[in-house]
Amino acid sequence: MSMSAPTGRAEDVRAESARDGDDPPGRDVVVGVDGTEVGLGAVRWAAQEAARRNAPLRILHAAPYLGRRGPTGSPPPELPRARGITAVAYTVARHTAPGVKSSTEVVPGDPVTALLRAAAAGQLVVLGSSTTGAADEMVLATMAARVAARSPAPVVIVPRRRGGEPAGRPAVAILGVGERADDEAVAMFAATTAQRSGVPLSVLQTRPSRQTVPASWVDDPAVWAQRFPGLEVQHSELPAARANQVLGATCPSPLLVISAGHGTLLHRSLDGPHRWLLRHCTSPMALVPAVHRPEHDRREEVVALV
Repeated sequence: MSMSAPTGRAEDVRAESARDGDDPPGRDVVVGVDGTEVGLGAVRWAAQEAARRNAPLRILHAAPYLGRRGPTGSPPPELPRARGITAVAYTVARHTAPGVKSSTEVVPGDPVTALLRAAAAGQLVVLGSSTTGAADEMVLATMAARVAARSPAPVVIVPRRRGGEPAGRPAVAILGVGERADDEAVAMFAATTAQRSGVPLSVLQTRPSRQTVPASWVDDPAVWAQRFPGLEVQHSELPAARANQVLGATCPSPLLVISAGHGTLLHRSLDGPHRWLLRHCTSPMALVPAVHRPEHDRREEVVALV
């Protein structure tokens, strides 16, 4: 178990795109924990996914409540509480996936900043969400939404568990959000995840039929069969679908995969449909970073992360 603090140096939060389907070797699956049962649900999901990816699991607790060290250099008095949170999460991870190499870290400071830094070095970030559907849910989900909107790595939001696993249901790739390259990144992430999990894949195209877009391999079932042999893939269309229609057509599912959309580094945010999905989706949802993001100077990266 370790405790570290942000270094204050500029870190490039731009990670390699997952559009080629290859996860960076040795990179962690990162899970954020906060001591709640929802957070432990995220740990269980992350541990299972780390096992499927043959990747280490990094359990991260960002603790803004940690005070400064004492005058004699003694640890902050709140440190045992923070370490207790990561210790419980570690135990859950070990029980869930004993073969996964797990580590814990306590980081004093803002959770969003800590998770974005971790995302830059990891291959996947996993967070929990209560998803009550209440009007004030976005107050609770703000941290998850901010991380998902700005993360250079895909972010999976795991909702509070209600009932058992959706046996026999496919993972879902939701296309039509963002550019064609974003469709391809979503399709690649969803297909490789479905293959690892041994479940079929449903591909839902939501792009309005009136839009003229470049041709892509995601529209050709034959290419899907070549790229992902043995994967059962179903294709359907729901043009210009609203968020509630998407949920009605796809849930329950072991995983929904959608593009996180676009925005600037400093002001990137999720749009209305994304926020609605975060409030109401009862299935794990992966938000894949947009492939083409505007370039920014180094100063903006520093401001965004400190």
